[in-house]
Amino acid sequence: MANADLLYLDFLLDYKKYFDITDACTEGEINEIEAGLKIKFPRAYRELYLLLGKWRAFSIASENGYKFPEYKEMQAGAKEITDRNGITLDYDNIFVFVVFKENAIISFFRLDEGDDPPVYEYEGGSEEYEQVTDRFSDYIRRMGWYEGFVLLKRDKDAGRL
Repeated sequence: MANADLLYLDFLLDYKKYFDITDACTEGEINEIEAGLKIKFPRAYRELYLLLGKWRAFSIASENGYKFPEYKEMQAGAKEITDRNGITLDYDNIFVFVVFKENAIISFFRLDEGDDPPVYEYEGGSEEYEQVTDRFSDYIRRMGWYEGFVLLKRDKDAGRL
């Protein structure tokens, strides 16, 4: 994968290099995952797999109660949470990528909102889900593991490590 192929998550290249991540997905592997789910991922989400591989990409949030390849189970878990709370979501047009079962929190994007879609979250007990970022790439920048890497890299570059 050439750097020019990355449109949204190129900032993860340093992370990938720093942690010597070598098990990235191929386009073919992502196509197989999509075919199994009968959906097409937005470009930004595909880039996550191309950079970090299926295990890390699937588990971008440590709170996620599911492990690769439990996509269908994760969708069912999210539906259980929203049904229990009287929240209606069009599960044919969203992709849930995190379910924090203990706190009944789900994170998802709509499949028809572009290549770097907004991210939404629903927390059990709330009356509505809410948009938490304008772009999936911004959501990744907010992840604790990425913010920690940025601080680590800054301290190393400043000679503090």
